[in-house]
Amino acid sequence: MTLGEVIEYVGDIKPHAFPETALTRWVNECEGMVAAEVLLFASEEVPVYEWPLCRDWELLAQPPHDKIYPAYLTAKIDFANGEYNRYQNTMQMFNAFYGEFMRWFASVYRPADWHAYKST
Repeated sequence: MTLGEVIEYVGDIKPHAFPETALTRWVNECEGMVAAEVLLFASEEVPVYEWPLCRDWELLAQPPHDKIYPAYLTAKIDFANGEYNRYQNTMQMFNAFYGEFMRWFASVYRPADWHAYKST
């Protein structure tokens, strides 16, 4: 999934008034967690996307685990809109998806071997 695809998808499933730059910032937060916590990237290796320059860049988590990105964005939209009950629900969904991705990655790859995973 690319940055542009996740932003477009979230706009389709959860109408909102936030600009792409705000959504990109939130994607960067999620991508930072993936890079640092799962893939064990050093902080200087964590990708930082800019809108619209990076709209066609592939995000790190691949299908079926790329569902973490729309889940995170919908949670952030709920929080920013002051919809705290919805935020709790959508963040719980994100945490479940993220935990699933972390467990899968740790069971299939040694996290320090991320580069071997990316080349498959």
